[in-house]
Amino acid sequence: MSHLAVATFATATHEMWRDELHCWLVARDSATPWQVVRERAYDGQPPLWYWLLWLLTRVTWHPELMRVVHVAIATSAVLVIARFAPFGRAPRALFAFGYFVAYEYAALSRCYGLALFFAVILCANHERRFERPILTGCLLAAMALTTTVATLVVVAYCVALIADWMATDPDLRTRWTRPATIAALAAAATLAAGLCAWPPSDSTVAHIGRAPEMPWDFAPTRVVAALMAIPAPNFFFWNSNALLDAIPIAGLRFALSIGLFAWACFALSRDRFAVVLFGTATVLLVLLFKEVYSGSVRHHGFIFVAFLMGAWIAAGKAPRAAQAGQWRTLRDRALRPTLLAVLILQVPGAAIAIAFDARYVFSSGKRAADELRSRGLDHALIVAEVDFPATAMLGQLGPRAIGYSPRTGRPFSFVKWTADRLWEPTDEQSIGFAQRFGASHGQDVVLVMNRPLLPPLIDGTRVVRLAEKYDSMIEEENFYIYRVKRATDPESRPE
Repeated sequence: MSHLAVATFATATHEMWRDELHCWLVARDSATPWQVVRERAYDGQPPLWYWLLWLLTRVTWHPELMRVVHVAIATSAVLVIARFAPFGRAPRALFAFGYFVAYEYAALSRCYGLALFFAVILCANHERRFERPILTGCLLAAMALTTTVATLVVVAYCVALIADWMATDPDLRTRWTRPATIAALAAAATLAAGLCAWPPSDSTVAHIGRAPEMPWDFAPTRVVAALMAIPAPNFFFWNSNALLDAIPIAGLRFALSIGLFAWACFALSRDRFAVVLFGTATVLLVLLFKEVYSGSVRHHGFIFVAFLMGAWIAAGKAPRAAQAGQWRTLRDRALRPTLLAVLILQVPGAAIAIAFDARYVFSSGKRAADELRSRGLDHALIVAEVDFPATAMLGQLGPRAIGYSPRTGRPFSFVKWTADRLWEPTDEQSIGFAQRFGASHGQDVVLVMNRPLLPPLIDGTRVVRLAEKYDSMIEEENFYIYRVKRATDPESRPE
């Protein structure tokens, strides 16, 4: 119940941002589950979270229902850990209040909390994985279809499964049916997830070899960001790491990352399955961050998820000893304090994130929607430049709220990351588009910008400033709202 209270507070004081509402709008504006698959093609994510949202959007247009369900999923993961994890009381209690579990995968309504839930259910089923091959395969399939980073953890689990099976069964002609069943289900889901994540040819989101670097220089430093998740205690806490930011030398950050990875592998090596799972997952994720998509802390957190899964599996196995009654070896003694240290470090991280999110505005999307609603403009023609931040506003404006983009001329509620969006119109071009668009529809237009217009363009007649919402943590989701008078001549252009 304590986690539920913390997660509820964190969610209630967090303003939804564009990524949360993007998924909701994809689901809301898709008539069928198959249309959901087509519409999210530019997102680089599998469809399971969208399908869940599709069911919710058949109940209501309002995304608050998504947040209620997401908190329930996060709390369910904590209950599974509390009930089934082979950890002591302290690790189970600390898990509930760590950075990822209490904030990143609870307060922010995304697919990652659902993936974590499937991960802990998979661990609870691990001891009986071969007794229940269809259930095991279905859990792996569900996890693979939630998010791309979880798909790679599923691949790592299957690698560990095969390696463990081969090591324990020298005669591979025996006991192959159940492992094959699990592997087939997981492979089918992994292939489906990979096909869903593969970007269309005109996508601008992620392509192999084009991943931008994070400020911490090397992809392996994501290991530190995942296992020592303490954000900087300031307004820009999100996607920061106080430890990495405090180390000025890139070589030291790299050395810390390699040392932490090596120690985690050593602590898990009491069990072959556990260390292969964590090691393989970490290598695959680091390669993803280096070559395809550098990601944010929420993505890096799946290195922590892989470590948690490995710790669960290793802790459930009795430590090996040379003979009865001897002290456990250093390797056997290393797991518990390592797990405790990782979980302890994440508690202040959660406190920092929740406190700063509650104190400041995360995104101004809701405030912009409320402003339009209070002025009776919630059904007005909306032109949004830039398009993708406006998703944070449109998702909370009404069941049929859409905007129009000067970049493409197309209507949108969620954004498709196509190459034709990449040019950047000037303020004059955005105003001109709004004037002509208003003239073609016979009414004035609400122009929503994520930067202020140049002062000479706001003349109080043709362009009128309505409101400014500019103090959000996500800089792109500051909103400047104007009324633009429709052109008397649809073909006219502003000087």
